Amino acid sequence: MITFLKGVVSEKGESAVALDVHGVGYVVSVPENEMARFVMGSEVLVYTYLAVKEDALDLYGSLNKETVVWFKLLLHVKGVGPKSALSIMSRARPEDLSAAIEHESSDSLVALGIGKKAAERIVLELKTKARNYFIEGSASAASLSIEAEAMQALEALGYSRDHARDAVKKASGDDVGSLVRSALKQVGGS
Repeated sequence: MITFLKGVVSEKGESAVALDVHGVGYVVSVPENEMARFVMGSEVLVYTYLAVKEDALDLYGSLNKETVVWFKLLLHVKGVGPKSALSIMSRARPEDLSAAIEHESSDSLVALGIGKKAAERIVLELKTKARNYFIEGSASAASLSIEAEAMQALEALGYSRDHARDAVKKASGDDVGSLVRSALKQVGGS
């Protein structure tokens, strides 16, 4: 198993990077929300998971070790393979998954762009398996619901999911309306 790679970013694609590790190039599929953090020519440490299939060996990875831990947990969910898990990790951070599963809130995962049935399966199948991986300080069930609604409101106003999530995370408010107003100020100020 390849646990991590430390090398120089030699190529970037839409969903993968090539790392030059002492003259050997490794292609690693990474979450889309991390691509901007990979700078051509810079040295990085990428935590990895090697998916072994009959006809291929595929590397998946992240700059964040917790992301790879949650990626592996997602592989225990029926119908979620490595590509699906990577797509989910592109939308949901480990903190988002931890809070949603801990509070059994599939709606918060749906708000992040994960399909309703997949979100329900993730919460149902990981609520006991992920118990040891819950991240302390995760949001409460009520705040998850408010954040999910605020994100949906911002998306309805035309903001991208990533932009809406970032704005909501920086915003403050006790209800959906105040959270959306605060998030709009965040978006307007950047």
